[in-house]
Amino acid sequence: MTLLERDREKIEEGREEGREQGREEGILLTKKVFKLLNVGYSISQIAKACKISENQVKKILE
Repeated sequence: MTLLERDREKIEEGREEGREQGREEGILLTKKVFKLLNVGYSISQIAKACKISENQVKKILE
């Protein structure tokens, strides 16, 4: 295996780890948004609590 091939493998492994971490964070954020909605928070309150935009909250709720 050449250095270039090894580097490419490491880069791909890093991408996969990043994707998995991003999925996990997205799932946790989605759960939090729905939990806050269920206890009566408005979209703007959810956005502030989650530190995301109101548009992002709306996309999650779609």
